[in-house]
Amino acid sequence: MCRMAAFSTVSKVSVLNVFKHVSEMAINGKGAPHNDGYGIVILDDVRKYEYKSLTPIYEDALGANLLKDIYGSCGIIHARKASDGIPVGVQQLHPFCIEGKYLAHNGTITDADKSNPFKSDTYDFFYNIFKFKTFNELLDNIKKYICVHDFSGINFFILDELDGSLYVGCIYYCNEDYFTLHYKLDQSGFFVYSEKVINEEPMTSMRNGQVLKIKDGKIVEEGKVF
Repeated sequence: MCRMAAFSTVSKVSVLNVFKHVSEMAINGKGAPHNDGYGIVILDDVRKYEYKSLTPIYEDALGANLLKDIYGSCGIIHARKASDGIPVGVQQLHPFCIEGKYLAHNGTITDADKSNPFKSDTYDFFYNIFKFKTFNELLDNIKKYICVHDFSGINFFILDELDGSLYVGCIYYCNEDYFTLHYKLDQSGFFVYSEKVINEEPMTSMRNGQVLKIKDGKIVEEGKVF
């Protein structure tokens, strides 16, 4: 159970603003505190920034200081609250990376295969869906996974560093108030959060089962998995 944000923009934006929103959700938002560490991946035109820490995101002055001068065009920030039975360690921090794709997840997959090196339900989900070349292939992979697993939520962000695409999925079985994702889309780009952000209004609430592909700050494909 976590709080997270992702963005895709037309031009580079300050990452610190998104960081502050996730920090606020992690300490004061729904299900708080989300204090089992956090992870970040940020892309710009020529660089990639990655950072993980077991310090709660709202207490990590080092992370905030590192981000104050970083601007990016696409990224994910994830503050973790470990599910029961999942270890707390750097190895379990999101986003995970497989072959140039990064994934962060919110929710618990109760019957996931956690025999992977990270002992993680998230990694099991990621490993089973990451091999896709088209948006429809991603949808098919997700459908195959969710139809045979029990879960509270499988909200996810996938960042593909090879082409800079961002994929966002809002998928949950229960607790609509907690799991609904909310996004802002305007001339600057696309920003999505686990909770509505007051100074980011107006925001659109995603539908359960909805999956989006975002490129250069625009929604380019949309589908559903149920």
